[in-house]
Amino acid sequence: MSGQLILPGVSKSRLIVRRTNGRHVKTYLIKFSDHEEGPYAEAQVAQMFADGRIDRNTPCKPSDGGEWKTIDDYLPMLKYGTQLPPAIKVPAVPPAPPPVLLSSQRVSVVDLDIPFGSLLKIMFKWMAAALVVFCCFLPVIFVLWLIVASIFAALFSGAMSTFHHP
Repeated sequence: MSGQLILPGVSKSRLIVRRTNGRHVKTYLIKFSDHEEGPYAEAQVAQMFADGRIDRNTPCKPSDGGEWKTIDDYLPMLKYGTQLPPAIKVPAVPPAPPPVLLSSQRVSVVDLDIPFGSLLKIMFKWMAAALVVFCCFLPVIFVLWLIVASIFAALFSGAMSTFHHP
């Protein structure tokens, strides 16, 4: 494969091959977050610029030596966009959702589209459940009613007994 430059990081369906025809291709080192990567050929730098991975102010220098300058200083034609390859769309991986505590969840129902028959079934189930709970608490309610009634009867009989004695 002499005379060809295959760009790494490009999918096989969009493989870019550039014939050099014996010429020397200028390569650059690029600085990402205080560490340098490369060397990258001009076509690779143009592809990274088109993809938005680098911009005009990204530091770079020729791989054969030189000082660190911006991409705009070494490759000013990129800012015009006339010689840029089409951007490669990389599928974005959605970020993991943050953990949610059960006590902080809020649910709001905006619109319900429930058939009337289903709504009736739900209401009858709630009513049946309420009846079962009421029947379970009925003895307690009856005992409480008897206590309250006996207190009132005692008070009322005591008040009425004073009227019978002269």
